[in-house]
Amino acid sequence: MRQFLFAAIAMMALSAPAPSYAQEADRVLCFSLGNENYKDKEKFKAGEDACTRMIKAGTFRDKALASIYRARGSWHQKQGELDLSLADYAVAIKMEPKNVESFDYRADVYQQKGDYDRALSDYDRASKLDPTYTAAHYSHGMIFEKKKDFDKARTEYKITIGLPTKDRIAQWAQDNARARLKALDEADKEETKK
Repeated sequence: MRQFLFAAIAMMALSAPAPSYAQEADRVLCFSLGNENYKDKEKFKAGEDACTRMIKAGTFRDKALASIYRARGSWHQKQGELDLSLADYAVAIKMEPKNVESFDYRADVYQQKGDYDRALSDYDRASKLDPTYTAAHYSHGMIFEKKKDFDKARTEYKITIGLPTKDRIAQWAQDNARARLKALDEADKEETKK
């Protein structure tokens, strides 16, 4: 039975159409795979356009389509198109309501717009979906610091540092949390000297 199932899967894979060169190029651009497009302002619009073509193709569903909307939202955000970014993240959340990154990215846009309460709400949702998602805790700390609630900021930074380092995002969040704690400590020392 397993051999029959394997043979059936192999036949389906062989009969599935291979992605065209244009489709593969759009995938690479949309997700900025293997390059530094996220740092090159000249490529932001190309990334957004590639994601849009993938959406319009109508060949993607569910999580795959949500990830494309999330990627396009990121390109909009990088171009300062914050309302378009929020719209794409909202679609991604509706399609995949348990995706931590969608809430995290949308919270970043709210933070960028100065809507700290909505940002905190989305970071909270991300933290509840994955309590070890360091970026949400670090971002909590940043908002508390902007609100001048330094005790809560320190608490969030310490939580960030105490979480497992499971990927580059975790490492980034922990490095930044350490730097913010150091800056807050130095500010306290300067304040006591006065």
